[in-house]
Amino acid sequence: MKCSLSDRTRKRRWQVALLGVVSVALVACGGGGDAGAAAGPAASCGPLTEPQSLKLGVNPGAQDLVTFVMQGQGFAEKHNLRLEVSSFQNPAALHAAIGQQAVDVGFGGLTAMATARQQGRGTMIFDVLTSPSNVVVTRADSDVQSFSDLRGRKLGVFGGRSSATFAITSVVAKGKYGIESLERDVDVIEGPDAAVLGLLDEGNIDAALIGTTATVQAMLSNKYRVLSDISEDYQSTFGKLPGHVLAATTDDYAETHCGVLNAFSGALDDTVAFIQSDAGVWADYAKKVELTDPRAPQLLQERVASRYIADWNQAQADAEAALIEQLIPVLGADNFVPAVPDGLFRTDLRTGAE
Repeated sequence: MKCSLSDRTRKRRWQVALLGVVSVALVACGGGGDAGAAAGPAASCGPLTEPQSLKLGVNPGAQDLVTFVMQGQGFAEKHNLRLEVSSFQNPAALHAAIGQQAVDVGFGGLTAMATARQQGRGTMIFDVLTSPSNVVVTRADSDVQSFSDLRGRKLGVFGGRSSATFAITSVVAKGKYGIESLERDVDVIEGPDAAVLGLLDEGNIDAALIGTTATVQAMLSNKYRVLSDISEDYQSTFGKLPGHVLAATTDDYAETHCGVLNAFSGALDDTVAFIQSDAGVWADYAKKVELTDPRAPQLLQERVASRYIADWNQAQADAEAALIEQLIPVLGADNFVPAVPDGLFRTDLRTGAE
């Protein structure tokens, strides 16, 4: 897979490749904290001395962009990884592939990975990717002035009630806007972005929770008002960005491939740092997702780049555990998990993690 890059971006690629020749010796993995400890020793987490293959599962969107840049900029190669990328059209299919070990690593949803571990599938989270870049919008001429006004009204939801984004939105609705149960107190209508925005335009629903690309399109159109920026509202209420898409694997794979996972985390660090600072990436990505408005690359960078979470350490793992605890009363212990599953988060597979 190739990136279509400006001359400046190509120059940076060669600079990164040159830096990659001078590898810094990495220490072996240390112990994790309360949120991440798992029984049994792991294989060496030292740097890979020769290229190794990694089967990576992704969904379209933020994950696809990361993989696109990781390969195109040579960050995987820098860390001695040969990525074998499988693209899944919906999160459920990817989550099943992670649990069934059809892929070595996948960008999994927090709620799905917690549920799978609770069910005994050995799924485990070893890094973080992003928090939601989604918004809830209403029409510009709507009488809905606040998210709290949606009680008893209709909300379109692009990912369905089972998505991690909807779950986090439910926490925001309760913690910031006083809606005790988004599912019970609001009439939730499920559908893809185009469908729920069509319903909103026609006045058949009162607001819509929409996906990343649709968010950018909606904000550029000036047809809508934002009632809630999900991540911003969560962070202002609970203190940290809510990582909802994370890098996941299984205990069995981690036991014998710690070095590969550590290399992947290194490549992910390089990739996130690059996409947060390079405007050319967003111009390329806007074309890829068919956003033709000349303002789209800047808005994508402002909204999406800021939602990537650069550091995976014990503090972020604790924040993810706190998020699960917030989600349990919203989703219900019978439908979700009764508590944070033991061993769900591992920070000891990251060289230098604190």
